[in-house]
Amino acid sequence: MLKLYFLLLILFSSNLLIAQEPQITYNLQIIVNNFEKIKGELQVCLTDKKEDFLKHCKYSKVVTVTNNSVSLEIANIKTGIYSISVFHDENNNGVLDTGFFGIPSEPYAFSNNPSRSFGPPNFEKCTLLINKDKQISIEL
Repeated sequence: MLKLYFLLLILFSSNLLIAQEPQITYNLQIIVNNFEKIKGELQVCLTDKKEDFLKHCKYSKVVTVTNNSVSLEIANIKTGIYSISVFHDENNNGVLDTGFFGIPSEPYAFSNNPSRSFGPPNFEKCTLLINKDKQISIEL
């Protein structure tokens, strides 16, 4: 019985130590270039799941466009694999406007700067590993 008590005590103590271990987070510096119009806002979305790509953000940020290049930081990102999508919300309505056939009428881009010739790329083409503080550039 005494062995069982000590075993339970050790298991309980180790779970407390694991639960109290601080979560390590990192900062991501993003530079977005090639704004043609100096107005509106830049909408930034980080997604960590394929099924959420272009639908839901794990981390997001909105920055006013005041130059043809915008620099921003997203802090306290947990370690993981992420895809980033950005769009220039030129009219400040909070959505990526589209025209005929659903083709975006506002500039947009993705991490890793993949081709957008035949629509948006998939999650995997835009992924990057966040496991340290990092800086990336995205071209509109």
